[in-house]
Amino acid sequence: MPTLDERFESYKTDGFTIFEEVFDESQMQSWREKHQELSAANNGQTWFGNTLELVPKLMWPAVTHPTILDFVEKVMGPFVQLDNLTLAAFPSIKPEEAEGKVSGWHRDRWAHVPYTDAYHRPNAINAISYLQDLVAAFGPLRVIVGSHRKPITIEDATRAKPHPDETLIYMKAGDVVITHNGLVHSGTPNTSGQLRYFFSIYYNLSWLKHTDHHTGPHTQKLLAAAKAANNHQHMRLLGVDEQLQPRCNSGFLRADEERWEEWATADRATIIEP
Repeated sequence: MPTLDERFESYKTDGFTIFEEVFDESQMQSWREKHQELSAANNGQTWFGNTLELVPKLMWPAVTHPTILDFVEKVMGPFVQLDNLTLAAFPSIKPEEAEGKVSGWHRDRWAHVPYTDAYHRPNAINAISYLQDLVAAFGPLRVIVGSHRKPITIEDATRAKPHPDETLIYMKAGDVVITHNGLVHSGTPNTSGQLRYFFSIYYNLSWLKHTDHHTGPHTQKLLAAAKAANNHQHMRLLGVDEQLQPRCNSGFLRADEERWEEWATADRATIIEP
């Protein structure tokens, strides 16, 4: 398995990395069942945001998963906030309706069109898992490798068409792909005859606004527990960054990644274990 440093280097070049078998079948089945329950209670709705507030015990272990957070902090520094948590399912369509189509090319929230080929820290990161193998019928993930460092634009008329520079990724259930928010990517229409489940943990920098509100009683209870444990990493996830001002005014005369590791180590050292 590649080290975090090796993954980070390939991420800088490619705009994404894939961690295999992060979530097990039991966990994924619980998410499928919860989606079915939510959909039945909401007139067949298939897209759900603010799911940390809806089902905190089920979702918090995924949001705080150490494999994901260790890498995200390596990429973004100890400034990682939960922007939004999404559980969704895409209905199937007829194969003839999907012929020659993609779901829609885009960069993610907080991105911009690159103007140089230099690597820049992302404003946000998406950690996406699919709750079934992405065989051809369920629809692979499509990416334009390295597009977070290229001024690639796509006209409206061709955003639902395959791209000549695309790479198709057939992920396994439970794998997690972590993408730079500047990466151009798209899903593929689902023709399986079943739902195509999609689970997204979207993180952004802690000085940006977050999409999920984090003000509900369940999320606030998680925040209170993080404060009691003096767990700054978990507090930041829920919109409270007590070190933001000094760390965002540090002078910036040392290598970023060196300072980030120093700060992350300091945060871990202050956690009060139960």
